[in-house]
Amino acid sequence: MKTVRSIVQNADPAIPLADIQTLQDVLDSDTAPRRAQIYVICAFAALSLVLAGVGIHGLLSFAVSQRSPEIGLRMALGARSRDILQMILNKGLHIAAIGGLIGILLAAAAGRLMQALLAGIAPDDPVAFVIASALVFVATLTGCLVPAFRASRIDPATVMRTD
Repeated sequence: MKTVRSIVQNADPAIPLADIQTLQDVLDSDTAPRRAQIYVICAFAALSLVLAGVGIHGLLSFAVSQRSPEIGLRMALGARSRDILQMILNKGLHIAAIGGLIGILLAAAAGRLMQALLAGIAPDDPVAFVIASALVFVATLTGCLVPAFRASRIDPATVMRTD
């Protein structure tokens, strides 16, 4: 700043220099409201991702508790823990695939409505959709693991006795 000020003063000392800012400072102050909006949207997106994982975990935990006699019978008849684990994970991923497809369609529609907030990103950007889908897949897998491992460790004798 002092260099710019001295160059201008040397060129014409009559020019008043009151508020000199860098272009980056001007740009930062102009885009601050948009950045705040993006931060809020990102916070809501992260919260919704966590809620999706918790929801899938709760849904599968309930399904495993309801199906524990069936799972115990399957294990008594020779199903391996790996088969039960795969069955529960497939159920969770099936639910996530349906939700993810609906989410992609809604995101494409919402992207058109929020196009002014998407600085530098097209509303139908395939990279953004792939990254979002990968995050949903990871959240789903995380939410499915505990119920799936719990189901794969069900003792058939205990389940048969309680029924």
